[in-house]
Amino acid sequence: MAENAADEANKRTKGSRKREKFDFDSYWKDLIERYFYPLLKRAIPELYEKADVTKKQSMLDKEFRSILNTSDPTIHTSPHFGDFLIEVPMKDGSESCVLLHIESQQGSGGGNLAERMNHYRCLIYAHYRREPVALAIIAGALRKKERFYSHTHYGTEVVYRYNNLVLAELDDGELKTSESPIDLALYSAKCSFKAKEELQKYKFLRTLTELLADRGLDRNEYRDIDNFMRRIINLTDETLQEQYLEFRQRLAKEGKLMYDWLKQTEERVAERRGMEKGIEKGMEKGIEKGMEKGVEKGKEEVARNLLANGIPLEVITKSTGLPEKRVRALMN
Repeated sequence: MAENAADEANKRTKGSRKREKFDFDSYWKDLIERYFYPLLKRAIPELYEKADVTKKQSMLDKEFRSILNTSDPTIHTSPHFGDFLIEVPMKDGSESCVLLHIESQQGSGGGNLAERMNHYRCLIYAHYRREPVALAIIAGALRKKERFYSHTHYGTEVVYRYNNLVLAELDDGELKTSESPIDLALYSAKCSFKAKEELQKYKFLRTLTELLADRGLDRNEYRDIDNFMRRIINLTDETLQEQYLEFRQRLAKEGKLMYDWLKQTEERVAERRGMEKGIEKGMEKGIEKGMEKGVEKGKEEVARNLLANGIPLEVITKSTGLPEKRVRALMN
C-alpha cells in the first residue's frame, strides 16, 4: 500500500512537472528591470554610487543577440540562460555597460562559468570597444576556479576577474529582514537551489510567502515578487499545492494578501475538483436545462459541454445515451 501510494505521488509530481514549464529567463528579466538599481547597490556598490539612478537603465536584448550572432555554432543563437547586457546611465553623462549572468539550478549555459564570462567579454569588447562591468549571480556554491578566468600560453597570460554575487555566501537573516524586495527575491533563488524535495519546496514557499506578507509593498511590487517566488520554487506536487493554497487562504482571511492570484487559483482548483467529482451532477443540471427544449436537445447540449471540457467520447455516450455517431457529429 505504502509503495503504491509513493508511486502514485511520484507519477503525480512527474505529471505536474511535465505540464509546468516556466520561462525563468523572462521572470529574471522582469525582476532585474524593476529592481536593477537595488541589485546593483548590493552587488557592485562602487558602480551604484556613480550611476544616475534617476534615469532608467536600458536592457540591450537585441544588441546582445546581434553580438552573439556569429559563425560559431555554440553561440550562434541567443545567449545562454540568464545572460543580460544592460546600459547604465552615469552621473557624469557617460554610460556603463553591465554584463549580467545568472547561474541557477533551472538552467545553465554549460561548461566553465569563467570561460563563458570571458567569452562574452571578448565579444562585447570587439563590438563596442568598451570593457563591460561584469557580474555573475550564482545560486549555489562557486568553485574557486570559476571565480575568475586565467589562461597561460607560452609566456602569454590572461587574467579576467569579475564581480561574483554568490547567494550561498549571503546571510539568510540579512536577506529575510532586508526592506529591499530584491533581497527577498535573491533569498527565494537561494531557497530554490537548496530545496531538493517537494516538501522542502513547500516549507520554503510558506516561509517566503509569510515574509512577503509582512512587507509594505505596493500591489505591483507584491505581484512581481510573489510571481517570482512561486515560479522559481516551482512546487509541483498537487497535494502540497493544495495545502499551500489553503495556507494562502488563511493569510487572505487575515488581510495579508493583496494579489488576486489566490482567487484565480481557487477557481482553477474548484474547476478541477468539479471535473473529477461533479460530472454526474453537472449532467443532471445540463439535462434539466435541456428538457425545456426537448429531451434530445438537452442531451445534445450536455454532450457539447462535455466535449468542450475534454471528456472522453465513451464516457459521453454512456452518460447521455446518445449514439457514438451522433456525438461525433456534434464535434463539428
